Amino acid sequence: MPGRKKKPAKRGMWLRYQVELQMTGRFAASLPKTREEIAAMLEQRMPANRPEDYTPIEELAEEVAAKVGATEGEEDHEEVKFGWATFPKDDNGLYYEGRCVRGHLKDCATQVRGFLEPEVKALKAKVANKVYVVTDVIPLGAKEPAGTEARYVQVMTRMGPRSTIKYVEYLEKPELTFELKVFNDGVITPEILNTIFEYGSIHGMGQERSQGWGRYTFNITEL
Repeated sequence: MPGRKKKPAKRGMWLRYQVELQMTGRFAASLPKTREEIAAMLEQRMPANRPEDYTPIEELAEEVAAKVGATEGEEDHEEVKFGWATFPKDDNGLYYEGRCVRGHLKDCATQVRGFLEPEVKALKAKVANKVYVVTDVIPLGAKEPAGTEARYVQVMTRMGPRSTIKYVEYLEKPELTFELKVFNDGVITPEILNTIFEYGSIHGMGQERSQGWGRYTFNITEL
């Protein structure tokens, strides 16, 4: 009797990639440094129609404040009350959040969809549903920022527009290494990933991109 045909090996649900981003210059922090500004940032991002079981702003602000070592009240230094961006920190030093990288990828996908052959419709939505940064905490290889840049900006207040100073902490040429999981249905190919990062390498990641900060070289390795 002829032997039975072997069933094809079951395809795994996810493809895994290690991504290395080597910043070519300064990389800016993005989280506010005081509880007041953290709460204002979260309030601005909160959806208009909040779910019944949503976490109160106060609790979310405490969580973010713990990441950046924020202070409040009399403990605040006068110069850090407003407009100071910092990095989150844990026992190992400064880090970048994986969710921020994921936002960067979605932003870049919006710009490159017309450069793919064939063009991928709704590429941003496909990246959002098929590409995940599974490294939540991405170490930046430093205990403290390399420096702080002061910038003069225009802000809108209740009294109208006014000039103020913002302070942005930064690192010099850090390397970010993290893992991606890509849904293995053939939609997001290695070529598409490469195109997204190619655009991102010039667009930049993080704050102060208009100053050329956050640009990088990249390497993608399938695991």
